[in-house]
Amino acid sequence: MGALTGIRVIDLTNALAGASATKLLTDLGADVIKIEDRVQGDFTRSLMPSIFHSHNRNKRSLSVDLHTAEGVALVRRLVENADIFVQSLRPGAAAGLGLDREMLTAINPQLIYASFSAFSQRGPSAARRGVDAVAQAESGMVQIQEGLLGNISYVDTVAGLALSHAIMAALLNRQRTGQVDSVEANLLDAALYMQSAPLAEFSVSGQVPDQRNYPTKYPVVGLYPAQDGDIQVAAYYERDWVALCGILERPDLLTDDRFSDQEHRRRHIPELREILEREFRRQPRHHWVEQLSRHRILGGIVRDYDEVLSCEEFGASQSFEHIAIAPDQRMTHVRAPFRFNGQAPAATKAAPALGSDTDDVLIEAGLSRTEIEELRQRGIIGMSNEQPAPAASVLS
Repeated sequence: MGALTGIRVIDLTNALAGASATKLLTDLGADVIKIEDRVQGDFTRSLMPSIFHSHNRNKRSLSVDLHTAEGVALVRRLVENADIFVQSLRPGAAAGLGLDREMLTAINPQLIYASFSAFSQRGPSAARRGVDAVAQAESGMVQIQEGLLGNISYVDTVAGLALSHAIMAALLNRQRTGQVDSVEANLLDAALYMQSAPLAEFSVSGQVPDQRNYPTKYPVVGLYPAQDGDIQVAAYYERDWVALCGILERPDLLTDDRFSDQEHRRRHIPELREILEREFRRQPRHHWVEQLSRHRILGGIVRDYDEVLSCEEFGASQSFEHIAIAPDQRMTHVRAPFRFNGQAPAATKAAPALGSDTDDVLIEAGLSRTEIEELRQRGIIGMSNEQPAPAASVLS
């Protein structure tokens, strides 16, 4: 039993951000029904299968042709008994289908209607489409980082967290006051939120914070090569510098005029780094991290993914679960980043095959098996009365 057990969500999202938001709701016990195209389904099934598997676990799939009046009518029928409707359709598409807020809340006045888009629905770019990389570019993030933040969809992930957070707040408000709110989130606002501090700094100083020149501010902070790999050292304060010299058995550095204080260390970063790198190479990573921790200096091991997946730390915190996605294949998934009473959310089911729950969902909505089969024969809904195809056939 989760905090959202009994809450039903109709999920008309694709890709990462919207899907991750509704996945977090399933982690809390919500029943999420994923509405997918009858033929292709969510495009990440084939193009980005790891994203699909990661962010659609625990959901049920109903495949339907929304280009037909009958298909749209089925979704409206599901809305009658739903608590939340989430959509990330291209701008204007929901209204074109008759699945906009006004239409659906007329059917169910208690429905919380959540919309996700690339840009604000009230700004000049409301009609534009966009992705994570575009949001990074237009929010200033690319400029201060001198490039994209790697291949991980950081903005999508933060936006999904924001959307789920807002949806749960709307649920709480509905319960407490009876007021039914609509919810909106977008990529661009999420990208700005990630830069709250540097934007605030720029608004006062007029200077763009140089995110690439971190060592100039904190000359000792950074990555260092140990005997068996790299470590991250975050020695920000003067007391950290004193303790670090003791750990390295280099008390002479404390009396070296080049390193006598933070300002002098900034002026002599190349010499300082050369000395520290040479010293850190003398011992393995775990030795240094233990020493740093003992002396209350922040630091950690730079792990690769092999180490992450086998790390005792993550095992103890129940960070991963392993789910079969094919008869001979298991995928490791990250659990939700919260715990209740020290326990991780309940184990999840694999992401559904396309349309695998169509019959069950429609029967729950009051349709007879004869009606369902007629809709199937007419191409309105997809297959769920045969052996379903795997959710994704190729893993990358």
